[in-house]
Amino acid sequence: MKKLFGSIVLATLLSVSLGTAQTTGRPAPDFIVNGQWFNSKPLSIHDLRGKVVIVNLWVYSCINCHRSLPTLATWYKKYKDQGLEIVGPHSPEFESDKIASNVATSLKEDNVTWPVFQDNKLETWNAYNNRFWPSFYLIDKQGMIREVHEGELSSVFLNGIAPFEAEITKLLAEPAQ
Repeated sequence: MKKLFGSIVLATLLSVSLGTAQTTGRPAPDFIVNGQWFNSKPLSIHDLRGKVVIVNLWVYSCINCHRSLPTLATWYKKYKDQGLEIVGPHSPEFESDKIASNVATSLKEDNVTWPVFQDNKLETWNAYNNRFWPSFYLIDKQGMIREVHEGELSSVFLNGIAPFEAEITKLLAEPAQ
């Protein structure tokens, strides 16, 4: 029984790590918008070439997503003038998450100032092969996915913040090609 349990755990860990490994090193999929843009005119991955981009797949009704917003706000303030952009495909879990006025109210209450769009049909979510709320995809200046973090980035789970921020600063220092 112990061997079977150990094999199941190992298989699960491999599938999780392989999923992320397969995601990094590939071109970032473009945004597939099924709703409204907030805080910005419509953008595409191509429009953002030359910038380092965090694509944050999230939903306002998720506590883990909500607790990650201060980390994103800190990075946006700190690195925006150096070439960082954040785009938040809002990927609903419930029908109420699809209502544009609910998203707008949440963005205002949480002081989210970076571009957000509604991904009401989860097409951007699926293009990124995403599985979790929240997930963070770090895109380099050439439009390639270089780092993925699945799960909360907040003071509750500090272990992910420093490595992800180190990757941000590394990519910002790279020359645009």
